[in-house]
Amino acid sequence: MQNTSSFEKNISFLKSGIEKALNNIPLDNTPDYLYNPVQYVIKGKGKRLRPILVHLAGHSYSADPEDLMKTSLAIELLHNFTLVHDDIMDNANFRHGQESVHKKWDVSTAILTGDAIFVLSQLLLTGLPSIITQRFNEVSLNICEGQGMDKQFENDDSIIMGQYLIMIGKKTGALLGLCAELGGLLSGVNKENAHSLFKFGLNLGLAFQIQDDLLDVFGDKSSMGKNPGGDIYKNKKTALTILAKENNSQKWSEFIRKHSKLSEYQSYFKKNNLKVEVEKVVKHYINKADSALASAPEADKQYLQNFTSMVLKRKF
Repeated sequence: MQNTSSFEKNISFLKSGIEKALNNIPLDNTPDYLYNPVQYVIKGKGKRLRPILVHLAGHSYSADPEDLMKTSLAIELLHNFTLVHDDIMDNANFRHGQESVHKKWDVSTAILTGDAIFVLSQLLLTGLPSIITQRFNEVSLNICEGQGMDKQFENDDSIIMGQYLIMIGKKTGALLGLCAELGGLLSGVNKENAHSLFKFGLNLGLAFQIQDDLLDVFGDKSSMGKNPGGDIYKNKKTALTILAKENNSQKWSEFIRKHSKLSEYQSYFKKNNLKVEVEKVVKHYINKADSALASAPEADKQYLQNFTSMVLKRKF
């Protein structure tokens, strides 16, 4: 069994390799209008947790390192493509501690940049088994569906927790599920084991996103790379706001009519025990992620559980 210190060193080694490979993706120099912002995104300060998970799942089952790297880079580009376009839709001015593309340049540039990054992700998959490309694109569509639901939910106060969980399962959970699944598929695991890996990543993604809802209210810019309170001010549906409405709809409606400061929201969520309730939901999905690894060899299970711990402690 690998101890935490040794595991963290391996993660640092993997992240360094992924960063180097990202910077070595061959790109043309012209037109500047396209490739300057593409390079800006690729060289941004991402956590790289998604490509790291591809490697961890693949290493556990002895996948080819070159195939793992190509797939992990494609995953990271897919993730960054969604962020560039999401930032436009959400009018978010910062991402990973730097200005978002549409803020630094303009909306037209950001749309084209996101498109190009997605095409680059597809090119990286050239030559890999067809199931890899198929699952990659199936989940890409899931992510688009999740973002569509997210935007649709903004003006719908009838959204309940079940609908919200479906949305974040598509938007966030499915991508982490794909990371673990592709690592397994590249190793030739059977469908059952590949599906278990997907469930592991999916449930980890759900826990991660719900924890992100907590951090949006109770976190800080230095740890998140963006200003806290963004989801509250944009009327995004989060685990906290949905539970607040389900807990006492009239009381919540009166509160949001009279209050706007983040500190007031923090006080409301704590006073009404909503913060604790959401923390319990996070724990629930951590347990489900752990259960999905029940059939995995003990050494592999420990490896992925260490990853879960690092992700939720935001130690990347």
